[in-house]
Amino acid sequence: MSNSEPFDNDTAEQENEFQGFDAFWGETLRKEAAEHGLAPTEVIRGVKVKVPQDLPLKFRAKARAMRNEDGDDAFRELLAGLFGADVLDAWDAAGMGAREFRVVLAWGMSHGEGTPITWQQAYESVMAKDDEAGDEGKAPSSTRKSGGSGGSGRSSKPTSAGNTSSRRQTSRT
Repeated sequence: MSNSEPFDNDTAEQENEFQGFDAFWGETLRKEAAEHGLAPTEVIRGVKVKVPQDLPLKFRAKARAMRNEDGDDAFRELLAGLFGADVLDAWDAAGMGAREFRVVLAWGMSHGEGTPITWQQAYESVMAKDDEAGDEGKAPSSTRKSGGSGGSGRSSKPTSAGNTSSRRQTSRT
């Protein structure tokens, strides 16, 4: 038996019903979109884009790799996989801001992961992440109040082992 032959009747019936995987997958995505009440396209800043229903296979790997890259090309490629080619330039020309873009990206990635969210939920997600990022890098507030320890408030100097031993003399009797 070769790899291209079905190994049971159910598989053969599915292949006949959908005329191969591509047709099956297209129909599956259409059904999922209908179940969620999703439109196949969305207009974002005047640009009609296909609503992502799945993430490109290497999307996450590219996104991780981009964290260390400064170039626009990798970013454009990643965005093209999600929304289509040339949307970044069109959105930029339409005046899209960075925070607005992060909302659109969060919305698109969520849809692509199969967990559609509303624009409001995407906005709240971005704002929550901004709040978390705003707290990073700040020193935690001190809970210690003055007057409790009797210290000078300055840090102490490191001491060597010789300086930590007792200076008392033992008496000899």
